[in-house]
Amino acid sequence: MPKKSRNEITITDAPRSMTRTMAGGGDLVQVDAVFHVPAVHPDGSGPWSEEADKISWTDMPTGYGCIMRRSPLGKYLAGYVSVPPGHPMFGRGTGSLDDLLIGVHGGIDYAAACRASEPEEVSICHPSGREKRERIVSRSSRQTVYENEAAKGQGHADAWWFGFSCNQIGDVLPDASYDRQKKQEQLIGGVEPIYRTEAYVYRECVRLAAQLKAIEEGRDPRDADPGPSTSSHDPYRPRG
Repeated sequence: MPKKSRNEITITDAPRSMTRTMAGGGDLVQVDAVFHVPAVHPDGSGPWSEEADKISWTDMPTGYGCIMRRSPLGKYLAGYVSVPPGHPMFGRGTGSLDDLLIGVHGGIDYAAACRASEPEEVSICHPSGREKRERIVSRSSRQTVYENEAAKGQGHADAWWFGFSCNQIGDVLPDASYDRQKKQEQLIGGVEPIYRTEAYVYRECVRLAAQLKAIEEGRDPRDADPGPSTSSHDPYRPRG
């Protein structure tokens, strides 16, 4: 095997059956890929310390591709769900969704085609698969990737993605300044802002997927909406 230079790292595939317990909750999910990208990961300790920076999976009840991805600005998590060609919402922009009452955190603020040309560790596109079990990439991206072989070769380039962001009033942005956090508290009446974890974003993606499936089947999305998710870091979460 050729000697690797200091400017290169190795990406290897993960076991065929890969599951992950979403940080911030007990949700055990079979995932297609997990990416750790230090360039966008928050500094300091917090509920994000053990989180990944991008996770891809397939929602089993709907068959839709899902992604959670960390924004490089604010370093909060955002969630995305894809629909296939033929779906009534395929190709629709965010400005054309006012007639649909879809419930998701902060509302849908993203609608676009698969960004397959971007580096996989930051793209809003499902895993494309790799021809080789091992490849070398530049250390400049400094990502660690664990990919489920079962996801290899799946075609998602023609998917249309809808997304939401956890940067709403009352959400903690890991990269936000102290002044911004205090302003947040003032805007929500002194209540402490909440960090939206992997588990929270996962549940909101599942929620969104169920509503998009209802639309595909000609049903009212409100009838399929299980309601808002809760976060284990929400001090007002009902206790059982």
